[in-house]
Parts: sequence; C-alpha cells; structure tokens
Amino acid sequence: MSKRKWKLPAMSLLLFLVLLADGALAGTVFAIARHQSGTFQSSTIQASTAQPRQVALTFDDGPHQTCTPALLDGLKQRGVKATFFLMGENIAGKELLVQRMQEEGHLIGNHSYRHIQMTKEEAEQACAEIEQTETLIQDITGRRPEYLRPPYGAWNEQLECRVNLTTVLWNVDSLDWKLQNTEQIVRRVEKDVKNGDIILMHDIFPTSVEAALRIVDDLQKQGYEFVTVEELLVD
Repeated sequence: MSKRKWKLPAMSLLLFLVLLADGALAGTVFAIARHQSGTFQSSTIQASTAQPRQVALTFDDGPHQTCTPALLDGLKQRGVKATFFLMGENIAGKELLVQRMQEEGHLIGNHSYRHIQMTKEEAEQACAEIEQTETLIQDITGRRPEYLRPPYGAWNEQLECRVNLTTVLWNVDSLDWKLQNTEQIVRRVEKDVKNGDIILMHDIFPTSVEAALRIVDDLQKQGYEFVTVEELLVD
C-alpha cells in the first residue's frame, strides 16, 4: 500500500512556522488563515491597540462644605478627574475648595448662580446669573469657565446665542438627588452606562459621594477610563 502524501501550501507552512516560533500570542497581532476553494482568506485581529472605554463623571450644585472635600479625596486616591458645575451662590466661603479642584486637574464649569429654570426667566436675568457665576470662578481660578450646564437642563436657542459657553447635558442620570441611597444610585448608573457617556451626579449628598466612588471602582475594573467633559468632547 502506497503512503498518502500530504502537501502543505507554502503560505500555510510559513504561518505554521511563525506560530510555532512565537508561543505567546496574547496581546499581539495574529492572522487567521483558512483554505477555501483553493485560496486563502485572512483576517487580522489587533488586540493590543483597543482604545479604553471612556466616561465623564460630572457633579452639579456644589461646592459643598463636607461632601465635596470627601469626594475630592476619593477621586485623588483613584487618580480620577471629574467635572464640577458650580452654583454661584454656593461658592462664597469655599474658595479654597474651588482652587483645589483646579489644582487637582478637575474641570470647573458654570451651573448659574441660583438653581432656576432659565427658560422661564427673562433672557437678561438668565444671562446675568451665568455671568455672575463666571466672574466668581474666574476671580478664584484665573480662568474663565468654558462649559455650562443649565439647571434642569432647561435651555433654548435664544440663550445659546447670548452666552458664549459650550452647553453640556448628560446621557446617564443617576437620580441621586431623589434616591439618596448608595446601592440604588450605583445600580441605576451601572445598568445604563456605556462608552462615551456623561454621568450626572451631585456633590451635595453623602450618599452621592459614596455611590460615585463605588461606581469609579466598579467601572475601572471593567476597563473604563474616567475623563473630564472637555477630554471626552475633544477626543
């Protein structure tokens, strides 16, 4: 009985030798080739250049005398940068906290002077509230804020034309102001969050601080990177 001879096409032989020489394929580019109708089809998987998933953690209504420092401590320990939309009437007496936000690399935005629904105010009054907060932040940090989150997300084209700021809303609403329960806040955010999202929270409740740091820990384990709103929008 004659022995059957197996012929390995040159491309397959080359691929076999490459794979044999390099046993550690994890995290490298590798080719998958298959013989189909006398031709080879190949595809490439690039495992090492996958971009991390990014989200922006944002906080409204601060600064708060006790909650904001606790939040800043936790973010610093985790190497996380966030975005703080400050309310003008809450800044007085907390100037050092605003300075600390800037020094630690957080983005500082404008949340008007009072928590009013701007679309129900005269345009002149609404703009005056924004400008007043803008001046307070600039006097402390030396930098004019470039981003605005209107209270309640209430905004319109008329105000957009009068205010030279980038308006930032959100994709994921934690409802932390309503829930004020750490576990419920964490579950609500984590079930909805995805790459590129802006998470809305408030740094004026202890439960919000606890939930925010839990969310950071959980999402970092899942490969998420936390960036400022500016970094998210620019990228």
